[in-house]
Amino acid sequence: MLAPGFEWFVAWRHLRDQQGTRRRILWTGLAIMALGAAALVADRVLHNAHPHGRLYYTFDVVVQNLALGGTIGLVLGFLVALVGVLVASFTVFTAISMFGVFLGTAAPILALSVMSGFEADLKGKIRATKADIVVTAAQDRSFIGWEAIEGKVLQHAGVRGVMAYLESEVIVKHISNPAGMGIVLRGIQPDQATRVLDLGKTLREGDVRFLVHPEEIPREPLGFGLDDSPPAPPGDSADKRPRGAGILLGEELFAHTLRVYLGSQVDVACPMCGVGPSGPIPKLRTFRVAGHFYTGMYEFDSKLAYVSLAEAQRFLGTPGEITGLEIRLDRPEEASALAATMASELGPSYEVRSWEELNRGLFMALRLEKIAMFVVLTFIALVASFSIISNLIMMVTEKGREVAIHKSMGASDGGILRVFVVEGLYIGLVGLALGLTVGIGGCLLLSRVGLPLDPDVYYIQRLPVVMRASEILSVAAAALGLCCLATVYPAFLASRLHPVDGLRYE
Repeated sequence: MLAPGFEWFVAWRHLRDQQGTRRRILWTGLAIMALGAAALVADRVLHNAHPHGRLYYTFDVVVQNLALGGTIGLVLGFLVALVGVLVASFTVFTAISMFGVFLGTAAPILALSVMSGFEADLKGKIRATKADIVVTAAQDRSFIGWEAIEGKVLQHAGVRGVMAYLESEVIVKHISNPAGMGIVLRGIQPDQATRVLDLGKTLREGDVRFLVHPEEIPREPLGFGLDDSPPAPPGDSADKRPRGAGILLGEELFAHTLRVYLGSQVDVACPMCGVGPSGPIPKLRTFRVAGHFYTGMYEFDSKLAYVSLAEAQRFLGTPGEITGLEIRLDRPEEASALAATMASELGPSYEVRSWEELNRGLFMALRLEKIAMFVVLTFIALVASFSIISNLIMMVTEKGREVAIHKSMGASDGGILRVFVVEGLYIGLVGLALGLTVGIGGCLLLSRVGLPLDPDVYYIQRLPVVMRASEILSVAAAALGLCCLATVYPAFLASRLHPVDGLRYE
């Protein structure tokens, strides 16, 4: 019978390198890290020396790659140095197994945290343009008399604001783009828009109140459109400012598609809004650009425009009618439950859907991607578990004499089994501790320092990182579980070894 804690002592002695003289890999890793740090320092020095001008072509190409090469050098050097520390402290095969567990823990944490960051960024951009709950009339009926429904909605606790909106597809054009482009025109209540939507935060230029006070919209710069008339002289009561209701455009629509300015005049056409003797006829109206917003989603910034609800109803020929009610909550995570409660109160005449339900397909795809990423990266830990199996099997063969001596001194099969199980736990715990430290530390470093991205390509300024305890615990549990399973077979072999077989050739 082994004394309590003796299994841990024997397992630690088996895994440790008794000589501890292999340090070449460690010094190699430190040298690579030093080269990477030197490249980053050189990059900053050259950029500070030439903040505005460009260097010679060949030298400029080198400078552009210094930051990338320095970052790669730091990461690669750190990994090599870590392998060197493990090899210098443990046996070679034990170090390889620990490094595999480390990669199988750190890589999933970093990958899942980045994917969670993109998911959170996407949800924030959607909620900047869409409310938490949307109430519409069922079966495409006209939504009239919505004030009573608004009163019922406001009675619920947690409702921050309610806004009626009217939505339709139209065509917008400008002299810089006479062909026109199809967009979604949304009529909103400007006094509620900043409470229900994040329109006040996403506006790059202009003001929401310009939608109801178009006379306050600044003039378009001279030489950039139709508004080239000189300003009225002081004291002149006649306002020569061009007429037209205000309209807010998305950033892509404002800057790249139409190429307009604050105060520019744009023409909005509704192909099916007018009615003539022979049927529907197009309806055209001129609006003035009251500002532009940037949500960070190309779909919204290139296809969405806002006008006041009254102007939208007048232009579309739907007086008193709306498309639906948008509701903003204090706690967006309660949207699904509150939507179900409102649906039961309002009855089958109305459809009540949360923002998660409206974007169910998108969020389901993101969830499936995260699950697939977790499964694929867990294979790293699975490969490490196979190295643990081979390492322990070789250790059983190597330590056969010691196992026989322990058994001849009275050690039980269970005690021997626990020794080799503990060896696998040592490998798993050390690798897991390193993986958690590097994974969480890397996420904190990325979230604090930030990895810049090209906004023209990714439509985001820097790499988003969001750590979630449930994902980190799942990765840790999967890695440690695979390590424990890997110890079963070698430990069983060691426990079944007979003393005579271990001492036969001694």
